[in-house]
Amino acid sequence: MSFLVLKNISKRYGPVAAVEDFSLDVEKGEFISLLGPSGCGKTTTLQMIAGFEEPTAGSISVDGRDMTSVPPNARDIGIVFQSYALFPHMTVADNVAFGLEMRNVPKQERQQRVAETLSMVGLEEFAGRFPKALSGGQRQRVALARAIVIKPQLLLLDEPLSALDAKIRESMQIELRNIQHTVGVTTILVTHDQAEAMAMSDRIAVMNKARLAQLGAPFEIYESPGDSFTSNFLGSTNMFEGKVNSASDGNLSISCAGVELSVPGQAKTGEVVTLGIRPEKIALVGAGEGLLNATVHTRIFLGTSWLYQIDSELGRMSVTLQNTGRDVALEGDTVGLNWQREAVRVLREEQVA
Repeated sequence: MSFLVLKNISKRYGPVAAVEDFSLDVEKGEFISLLGPSGCGKTTTLQMIAGFEEPTAGSISVDGRDMTSVPPNARDIGIVFQSYALFPHMTVADNVAFGLEMRNVPKQERQQRVAETLSMVGLEEFAGRFPKALSGGQRQRVALARAIVIKPQLLLLDEPLSALDAKIRESMQIELRNIQHTVGVTTILVTHDQAEAMAMSDRIAVMNKARLAQLGAPFEIYESPGDSFTSNFLGSTNMFEGKVNSASDGNLSISCAGVELSVPGQAKTGEVVTLGIRPEKIALVGAGEGLLNATVHTRIFLGTSWLYQIDSELGRMSVTLQNTGRDVALEGDTVGLNWQREAVRVLREEQVA
């Protein structure tokens, strides 16, 4: 049996469904992200796991024990919030020790565990400081240390890095993931940041309109999104419609605005389908050398890459090219667009798992 099991949980506020028929099995030590836009139900799901909200229907079990109606203080969980929620009048060491004091851990053991945990998060030299004397990243590490020092069976992270600037956020993603590996605690992260979810997670649960849209490893979901919502939310996707001319053994011949494309997938002859291709899967080649010609509308230099907006028979498309130190195409140039047939995905309309 999985360590954490959410079975058909729902949460309704009158006629409004915040979470609807959501199921998820999480293995011990696994790092799972609940990813989705505002209002999709991810935070409500985390609150039900924590015990702050009781499900309207369904059940929650941890290590074989039904936790559905167990109060938060009896669930043995550590929580890190976006706002840090540190006690401003306490030192770093006292903040971290607070949960141990509430559990009546002896003073000597408490001091040892606080020292070990502060060392783990790289803050052993800051034990005597107060939160106001710390940077945002340091405060977040204190909040993390306070959550893990109690050795919880579950670690819940509620958008813990969203208040940090981009560079610190990236370094904290690596630190947090390394710490989670070291501690081995089962972790649930709530985030709306797809890059953060992909960087930190063993698996991602994509949520949409109160339901689970897709569950899988980051690479799996990014490369093989199940529907148009997941494809566009987890990264950028060029999407265009086409009509299936023929279908045979997983191979489709599709007419898109007069352009004939051969793509893998399942569909019926005559069906109108939505196709998607990631910007980085498209190559710019010489005019007449690709699958179709296009005109460069805009190009933006991003440092490590170039972002192109291309006007083609399929409509305006985004193309991302790695910066190799040379210009590939200028605005107004006519270019060819080329890609591997396997790069194109047939995308269903928004669905739920």
